[in-house]
Amino acid sequence: MEKLRNPLGRLILLGLGMVLGACKTTQPRSPNIRPPVEQSPQMATAIELPVLPQPTALQVITSIQQKPTYDLIEEIVQKSQAHFLQGERELQAGFLERARKNFDESLEIVLRSGIVISQEERLERHYESLLNRIHSYELATLKEGDGFSEERYEAAPIDDIASRELPLTFDPKSKTLAEQTLRKVPHDIPLILNDTVLRFLDYFQNGGRRAMEEGLQRAGRYRAMISQILAEEGVPQDLIYLCQAESGFKPLAYSKARCKGLWQFGTPRGREYGLRQNWWIDERSDPEKSTRAAARHLRDLYQQFGDWLLAMAAYNTGPGNVERAIERTGFADYWELAKRGTLHPETQDYIPIILAMAIISKDPGKYGFEVTPDPTVQVDKVHIESAIDLRLAAQSLEVGLSEIQDLNPHVRRLTTPRKDLEFTFYLPEGTKERFLQELAAIPEEMRVSWRLHRVEEEETLSVVARKYRTTPSAIAQVNNLKEGRNLRVGEKLIIPVTPGRGGATATVVDGSRVRYKVKRGDTIASVARDFDVTTAQIRKWNKLGNSTRLKPGRVLVIHTSEPMAQSTASANTPRQGASRHLNGSEVKRPRLIHRVKKGETLFAIAANYKTTINSIRDWNNLSQNENLKVGDRLTIYLTR
Repeated sequence: MEKLRNPLGRLILLGLGMVLGACKTTQPRSPNIRPPVEQSPQMATAIELPVLPQPTALQVITSIQQKPTYDLIEEIVQKSQAHFLQGERELQAGFLERARKNFDESLEIVLRSGIVISQEERLERHYESLLNRIHSYELATLKEGDGFSEERYEAAPIDDIASRELPLTFDPKSKTLAEQTLRKVPHDIPLILNDTVLRFLDYFQNGGRRAMEEGLQRAGRYRAMISQILAEEGVPQDLIYLCQAESGFKPLAYSKARCKGLWQFGTPRGREYGLRQNWWIDERSDPEKSTRAAARHLRDLYQQFGDWLLAMAAYNTGPGNVERAIERTGFADYWELAKRGTLHPETQDYIPIILAMAIISKDPGKYGFEVTPDPTVQVDKVHIESAIDLRLAAQSLEVGLSEIQDLNPHVRRLTTPRKDLEFTFYLPEGTKERFLQELAAIPEEMRVSWRLHRVEEEETLSVVARKYRTTPSAIAQVNNLKEGRNLRVGEKLIIPVTPGRGGATATVVDGSRVRYKVKRGDTIASVARDFDVTTAQIRKWNKLGNSTRLKPGRVLVIHTSEPMAQSTASANTPRQGASRHLNGSEVKRPRLIHRVKKGETLFAIAANYKTTINSIRDWNNLSQNENLKVGDRLTIYLTR
């Protein structure tokens, strides 16, 4: 570049440098440059300004490029990653609930940012990575026996259809039949007949016949609901065939592209349209909510492109890809874009698949399909704020667990969410009032662990108690049964199953030793406090060395006959009143200190340790009306 010699050019560059230096939000002022002193016009003529070397244009551009800039995406990623790493630490320490909260927050930070994830590559890559890593941790905790069931999935039909080889030609009879169908049957999207559509027509009558039959059968379950929502949202009724192509009307369909549900939403797009996805639920699998979201998404795409075929193509490949294809070719026409190869190969087949399915579905008998549609799914909706085990719901209505799961495919575990005002629970039609009545008899905090049982012939309290790993006295007290009363066949009982599968965590080996199974959240210090021993003793008895972590499920040996130091014992004295038993016969029995957790009752604690409520009250001087508080410490004397 030629040097700027004229004075005016030098003044412009100097002014530019001063402006750049004065921008506090982008570049701090250099500490070596003093601020100019205001001069009067007379003074200005008397002072000779120093001649400063002038920066070149390249130096000015480089200076601008080197300014520190605010990176919003990086900030979001870092905050999200911080919660994920904290979740990992909580998980490794055994605090599963805390880990879940941090994992959920790591995802929510991205979603609350207001940025469209699919339009920011770094954010989308980070978000997908989080989902994969969190999912792998979920599976690992399931294998360790967290009490949840693994999610159910079904293959998405679109994967299988898209991977099939089509015949090079088509049967002319198919074209004749299709033309007859289009003349007789109404349709509200353009049902075009061309070679590709006709080849898919042949495919669905031959190699793809099974997928077509399954879709026609399952359509009966959801057709009425889908039709109503499409009408309410003001979009074409024939969009139902997009759903048929995507999932075959399977709410649990999961594709290789990690899309899920009837309408095969990906994670970011589902979140964008209000479909929540967390540890407990995935509303992409909620038939009604996902249909509403799909209708709104397709309506938005139509408003963007003004053409239903382009809107459907954008539903498959993303609106950005369709926009770029239009910009490259100048054609806002799906068939032109497909012909010119500017769309993804899968999208080039996507519209023909839907159109072929629509043509056959409008008159299946003409194409040799004799299928009886499934009955329409009819449900009652109920909003419950407390967590409830699906098995308890099934028992309360005396239906199979699978029926409850089929009505609630969006529930990922065997338990509904905790304290979720927006959660919708689906029940068989006409059962809502009965369900709420049955549920009211069970304490809110026990709806995850307790069960309902219908008495069968020859069953006694002892038989029922053994089935659920609880005690006859616990069942009797919860149901207000008099001791010795015979059970009536058909009588329904509330079963107070202890949280954590009902098994005691401590068992007596002999008169002076106890085997204790480590639970999540236990530490060497907490176990020592519970058994009134020292951490050094636990390390010695179990050869723990310098280890500070306890793995859930590990069995520790505790020597209860070996007293701990008096100073430590006094700091761990149980609830007032228990000490009166320590100098009598009870001192020879192994004992521990139980810390009361949220939701625990005396029924549950007594059943867990295979003792009675009255014994616990006696050991701890509890009155009949005294309530337990979270954190209370109860002395428990163990039996062989």
